[in-house]
Amino acid sequence: MSLGTYDMIATASLGVAGAALVIAWYGILRANKTTSAATLIALNEGLRQGWERYFDANKKAEDSRITIELAELLNLFEIACSSYFEKSFSGNSRELLEEYLDSTLESLVKYPDTAERVTEKLIQSKTTFKYIKKYVKKLIDRQMKAKENSGEPIEQEPTILSVTVPPGWYRL
Repeated sequence: MSLGTYDMIATASLGVAGAALVIAWYGILRANKTTSAATLIALNEGLRQGWERYFDANKKAEDSRITIELAELLNLFEIACSSYFEKSFSGNSRELLEEYLDSTLESLVKYPDTAERVTEKLIQSKTTFKYIKKYVKKLIDRQMKAKENSGEPIEQEPTILSVTVPPGWYRL
């Protein structure tokens, strides 16, 4: 064999290795998206059940059960916020998670006496619900930036969240 033959074999090997790398990368990307979707479905089901138990406790006006179910719901929400910041979700799943966190947070803070239960009964240390706090801060920053970009006057205090969410929830 001449030197030209070795060069052609090396070039062909490089091409095959490059194609294998592209195929492997595509497989990993697809697996990531599939895993994100499956995780989002499981998280959604857990949160759906949590809301169901929380609303059931509120209907029955069982004070201690309301606090327990709120704690469980917030723990799931904390996991969702943590997963968001960990970037465990990608593509459409990440977008759906962000929309769900936004709407869930807005629903949660509007529910009667939630803030009082959280501050008086559930927050045990500075790190309790730290990812929820971080997410709320990010949400407020996004709202402020959207107002700034739209030309609306910017208030000193955040929007609706400032009234219903205790300052400790969103000020780190």
